[in-house]
Amino acid sequence: MSCATTRWLRPLAVFLVACIAATAPGAEYEEGVHYQKLPVAVETRDPDKIEVVEIFSYACIHCYRLEPLLEAWQRTQPDDVDFYRLHLVTRRLQAFAQTFFAAEALGVLERVHQPLFAAIHDYGIDVSRPQYARRLFLREADVDEERFQKAFDSFGVQGRVRQADALARAYKVMATPTLVVNGRYVTETAMAGSPQAMFLVANHLVAKEREARR
Repeated sequence: MSCATTRWLRPLAVFLVACIAATAPGAEYEEGVHYQKLPVAVETRDPDKIEVVEIFSYACIHCYRLEPLLEAWQRTQPDDVDFYRLHLVTRRLQAFAQTFFAAEALGVLERVHQPLFAAIHDYGIDVSRPQYARRLFLREADVDEERFQKAFDSFGVQGRVRQADALARAYKVMATPTLVVNGRYVTETAMAGSPQAMFLVANHLVAKEREARR
């Protein structure tokens, strides 16, 4: 993560703590306006927790700009919230998705996630081309080119790409970034009104699911 990103995290975290307090029961967020309820709920990976999934793309500048806010929001979440990311899969984004899931499979996602965004949006490097992705993994995570390519082409990564595509279709994702709460609700920036408001809506939906469990 860049120094600039790190400098932004602390004030954003303070802002988000205040936001959580603002999303007490009674906050006015309307279905069909600020979020959509999925017609069929999607199974979550851990039924004992309240799941929040970000559908994103490395090619999406809005996803990159959201990262400091997203990381600060994560820091405010209690243990009953299970957050993870899924890369959107399209024909154009296939290589990006494989790179993301290869990083996950290699256990180096935290080390390469921000550098991948920065390479694309700050330096104009097309990391969908494997030769550039291989170099980045070597530099940032000490993963040699053979290990990267083996993971990138692996059956396991291909399976994760197919699973992510199926989930995004089930979530009816229309844009990135999108947040999916507990396989039931979907919100994104345009619906919520702003990136900050999207997290307020997510907090509201998490609280709604927590209350339903009681």
